Amino acid sequence: MIERILSNLGRQHGAVRLLEVLLSEEFSHLSERNPGAVASVEFSIQELLRQLAVERRSLQAHYAALDPAAKRLADVIDRFDPASRETAQSLYAAIDTVEQRSAKQATRNYTMALGLYDLTKSSLDNLQKLLIPKKGTYGSRGRMATAASAPGLVSGRF
Repeated sequence: MIERILSNLGRQHGAVRLLEVLLSEEFSHLSERNPGAVASVEFSIQELLRQLAVERRSLQAHYAALDPAAKRLADVIDRFDPASRETAQSLYAAIDTVEQRSAKQATRNYTMALGLYDLTKSSLDNLQKLLIPKKGTYGSRGRMATAASAPGLVSGRF
């Protein structure tokens, strides 16, 4: 069972390293403003996250097989031999480090995507404003269109 746990931790470490690479690639595509490439990388990221969640559920099942009350590695690590314990702790620390870097990169990606969205939306709003005709435009007969003034309320004393 200990070998399965170590194997699972190794796969998770590889997955989070791949996640870090994919997030960096997504940022570069965002910087280049290449939405097609961003979308394809995003699908890969989502699939990798799904697989990572499956690995984590599997790991929890392995913990429960060693000790039904165990929920985390710390709950079962005392049953490992010294070499396996060292390997498990180093893998766990490496996973945590890479996850922290990936979380920071994901925040940068989110900020960049939101900024590009805001920029595009404001550009479209400006373009739309420019396309709407203003009051002083020509009518269908080539003359300045004159519209009756809008009704108003006059108040005052006579």
